[in-house]
This record gives sequence, C-alpha cells and structure tokens, in this order.
Amino acid sequence: MINQSTVRFFGLLLATALFSACGDKQPTDMPESDASETQVSTAGPGQLTSEQQKEVVNALMRAKAQEQAEGLGGGKVVVNRAWNYEGYSYLSPDPNASIEARLVAVDVTISGHTVNFDIDDIEIVDGASLVSYGSDPHAEPLNADGKLLMPDDPFPAAPEENRWLLIYAYPKASPAFRLYYWGKELSGDDPVVIAENGWELPYPPADPVVPAKQ
Repeated sequence: MINQSTVRFFGLLLATALFSACGDKQPTDMPESDASETQVSTAGPGQLTSEQQKEVVNALMRAKAQEQAEGLGGGKVVVNRAWNYEGYSYLSPDPNASIEARLVAVDVTISGHTVNFDIDDIEIVDGASLVSYGSDPHAEPLNADGKLLMPDDPFPAAPEENRWLLIYAYPKASPAFRLYYWGKELSGDDPVVIAENGWELPYPPADPVVPAKQ
C-alpha cells in the first residue's frame, strides 16, 4: 500500500532528482547567443519535464511497492485469535453500507519478516467467497503476552517476532475470514473463525469541559 507518508517520501526523492538533473553548471559555461534566437522552454537546461517527473515518481512508487510486496520474505504470520470487537477504534462501520458490518479484532504474531514488511498491507478476505474487505486495519502493537504495549516498552524490530492487534470492519453475516499479504495467504489451510467476544482497547479520556466565561 502506498500511503500519504510514502507519497511525501517520493516527493522528496523527486526534488532530489530534479536538483541532481540541474547539475552545478555556472552561467559562465553557457555559450553566448543572440537574444533574438533565444527560445522559451518550460524545462530549463538539465531539468526534467513534467512528463519525466511523472515517470520518476511512478518508477519510485513501483520500486517501493515491490519492496513492500516482498517484505514478508521467508517469514510467517500466525493468527492467535479473532473476535467480535466493541471497544475503542478510530475505525467504524459505515451505517449506510449495502452490507451490514461490524468490527473484528485479530491478534497476530509476525516473525522472520524484513524491514520492508508493512502491517497496513495485511488484507482481510471472506473465508468462503474470498471477497476482499480491504487492508489498512487499526493496528496496535502488543507485547509477547498479547497485552497492549506501553509507550516506553521496546518493540522488536524485524526479523524478530512481534505481535499486533489488528481491527477491521468486516461483514456481520460472515463467521470466518482469511488474511492475505500482497496475494499471499497467511492464515493457514482453514478460515479463521471469529469468536463472540474478547478484550478491548480502552477509550481515550474525554476532553475536560471548560465552562463558558460569564
């Protein structure tokens, strides 16, 4: 998945490419010419045209996507448990959607992956029909015991084993699912059955109400 942070990253790389293309040629290196023969160009000497800029960005995005697609490497993802979820999440099912949905929490352990592995790219798929219901879960890091990681707790870097809570919006009528990463099936031979309930993230404290000045 190419997110907004990645797009900004590509923008910085493009700017670098533009400055590199311009080089360090000084005005004294330019041949003299009659002003009447000077032609106006949208791209100066050594600069990339808008079409070339698009080609650079597209190439960088393809390379980044390829890195992410290969990010699991020889590693694996184990689904520890999944359950209907009613706690805090910044995700919420669309009440106007044609398919009624609920939130589902998935506890996973990832190991043997590379630094290019992108947790946002784990996709939830119907266990029977294999219809995809998207990626970009609400992801929260967990400790080895499956408890919420505290801000000061260290989180293992790839390829060390680490654990996550992933929250998805998923059809209410579907009892099981599979997980995929860039087309690779992660959840084993059988679909993962969703349990009735499980633990929940706490809601953030409400902002204090400041009384209006009289």
